[in-house]
Amino acid sequence: MGDKDKAFRRLLADERLFLRFLRRFLRGRLPGDIDLDSLTVEDVELQNITFIPPDLSKNESDVLYKVRRGSAEMYVYILVEHQSRVDFMMPFRLLSYMVEFWKRCTEQAGSRARRAGFLLPPVLPVVFYEGASRWTAPVRFADKVESSSDFRGLVPDFEYLLISLRDKRPEDLLSFRDALGGLCYLATPSKKENFAEAAERLRMLLTVLSDEETELLTNHLRGYLKILMKKEGLEIDDALDLCLEREEADEMLTYMQKEFRKTRKEGREEGREEGLEQGLEQGLEQGREKGQLEMGISIALAMLEAGEPEEKILRYTGFSSAQLAEIRDGRKSGGRKPSSR
Repeated sequence: MGDKDKAFRRLLADERLFLRFLRRFLRGRLPGDIDLDSLTVEDVELQNITFIPPDLSKNESDVLYKVRRGSAEMYVYILVEHQSRVDFMMPFRLLSYMVEFWKRCTEQAGSRARRAGFLLPPVLPVVFYEGASRWTAPVRFADKVESSSDFRGLVPDFEYLLISLRDKRPEDLLSFRDALGGLCYLATPSKKENFAEAAERLRMLLTVLSDEETELLTNHLRGYLKILMKKEGLEIDDALDLCLEREEADEMLTYMQKEFRKTRKEGREEGREEGLEQGLEQGLEQGREKGQLEMGISIALAMLEAGEPEEKILRYTGFSSAQLAEIRDGRKSGGRKPSSR
């Protein structure tokens, strides 16, 4: 499987991040007897199985969890679409995966499956879409059946839940100030930053995370950062792989930014005029400063919403009291950009 598939599987294979995923994206969409806030890692169990055929594994990945539901249980099946092209057969494919799961349940139950009291466990199908194009495929299975309204009650009629990263703004994802927001930020297709700018935003995010959140983010940065660097044509060498095995996220980011700058510098055309070179460096620096400013504003706004004290906000963002006042006033009036630091 590719880096993106591995990165997502690593992310949701962590029970703590899976619980955050449920609370972040599925709140209000689960049965009422499931209290998301009271669920703990002991209430969820990752199932070591995939239903995706080998010929589709390059474009998709899936995760299946068993979730406690009072004295009973349910399953959450998440299919991840990595490709940008919309799959209009998605309702049918999800149904086939769900049937495969239920078939597995009956096989495990053996002779008990033939008893009157045997019931199949409920499955909540979720599509997590990372593509840049708008998702236009139907979410109801009946919409893929001709004249389904004439056969109401006679054909399967279920909906899958669609979560599209295309509809999430990078600033909003980062404003959650947690590991899941940081990782989703790296995966969102609407992100415009290059690797160096994205790494700087993550570094600023780390300054406001708790130790637990920093550990979560560090554990899962590797896959997504490798994807981002490869997207910009940067090779991942042995030294970089060794660095990525280390536990300190800040050290990891520092090394990767250094390698990014080094590779970019070595790749520039020889003999470029000095003025053009300086102009390019100045443009990159201005881009980094703009990204840092926007990230600082997002963090300040999130901390203001959370009721954090002014002293803490100033310490984490580096803004002055006057700049923070501009941000606070801008939030009330609909604007939010303070003067430069």
